[in-house]
Amino acid sequence: MEPTNNYNNRTTADQLPTQQSFQIRSSPSNATRPVGSRKSSSFVPRLPLMVVMFFFILCLIIFIAWLVIHPLDPAIRLNSLSVSNITVSNPQFAANYDIEFTVNNTNKKVNLFVDQVEVIVNYRKGRLSSKILGQSEFLGKMSEARLKVELGRDAVCSLKDRVFKDISDEWSKKIVNFNVKLSITAGFEIGVLPTKRRLMEFQCMNLPVEFFSTKGTGKLMSGGKDCLVHA
Repeated sequence: MEPTNNYNNRTTADQLPTQQSFQIRSSPSNATRPVGSRKSSSFVPRLPLMVVMFFFILCLIIFIAWLVIHPLDPAIRLNSLSVSNITVSNPQFAANYDIEFTVNNTNKKVNLFVDQVEVIVNYRKGRLSSKILGQSEFLGKMSEARLKVELGRDAVCSLKDRVFKDISDEWSKKIVNFNVKLSITAGFEIGVLPTKRRLMEFQCMNLPVEFFSTKGTGKLMSGGKDCLVHA
């Protein structure tokens, strides 16, 4: 009796290597995040944009508000001008100038601040003297204020030859025409709106000053003159 061949009796399946199956499972750490955390993370990049848009809209509202209000320019009038202590020596026309202005706020709803005032005395296009005033002036609605300026000989400027010759000729005739210029910073205020500031220039032209003697004081011949805004 032949022995049983166990090797031959194996099935084909027993002869093939055993195949093992693997199953990949997701890690619990990759679980879905809460909905609220997604919203908060997406909100952070939008915050700077929202701030910029807020300030842009606010500035636009302020601009339109001032455009609608349209505050009026202050009215400035030169009341008096006197010139004294004159010394004529090429290239300078040295003198003391005493000037008085009236500044009027013509706005019915807007307050006015006037500061950083520079006063310049000219003869034609030649600067004779100038001074910067440090004080500021507050004018309520429909109010006015007096502004007195004294320009000393320490602020005298040199003149070109042609300008010095012309002013010397007028001085010999005892009548000299001066020009006065004011550069001011005007601030307008109303309610909670931010102050609106403007740099303005006023010109008081052709101011005839008559001198009765070479040692005396010259006075403005006219009774004052309105100063015009220079555009």
